Amino acid sequence: MTQSNRLSKLVKTTAKLPKGLRSTLWSKAFGRIVPMVGTAKIRYLEVDANHVTVRIENQRNMQNHIHGIHAAAMALLAETATGFVTGLHVPDHRILLIKSLHVDYLRVAKGGLTATATLSQHQQQFIAEQEKGELLIPVSVVDDAGNQPIQCQMLWAWLPKSQSKP
Repeated sequence: MTQSNRLSKLVKTTAKLPKGLRSTLWSKAFGRIVPMVGTAKIRYLEVDANHVTVRIENQRNMQNHIHGIHAAAMALLAETATGFVTGLHVPDHRILLIKSLHVDYLRVAKGGLTATATLSQHQQQFIAEQEKGELLIPVSVVDDAGNQPIQCQMLWAWLPKSQSKP
């Protein structure tokens, strides 16, 4: 079984709150921890040990030249979902870093986007047992029309905090 960390304890503590309040609380709290997520106004819709679902609206400050969600904002959404679900399982004495992200842009997005990242029981156990490691974290990104405008591969790594300093 995975060990608790500060992030997973916060999610567990807020689990009994009404869904709307929980989503607002997570979005504001995590937007403060990672300022770019707050600037993009990414909303945390669902969070549990197995999956994280986040959303970004098609808002002016995140748009491209054709008034759709900017390519970098799409990648940010997928990175946020995968990083958060992975971060729920990385112990506090380790650091979590994105090692690689690959995004294929398949079609123009219609409206807002929702990303859902999942972590299997096997992956959760692997994180708990490995002091240092890396995993490809699955993520699906869907627009308001129900299409997948991007396809992503996000490779996350973790290592002891003492080794992360130059």
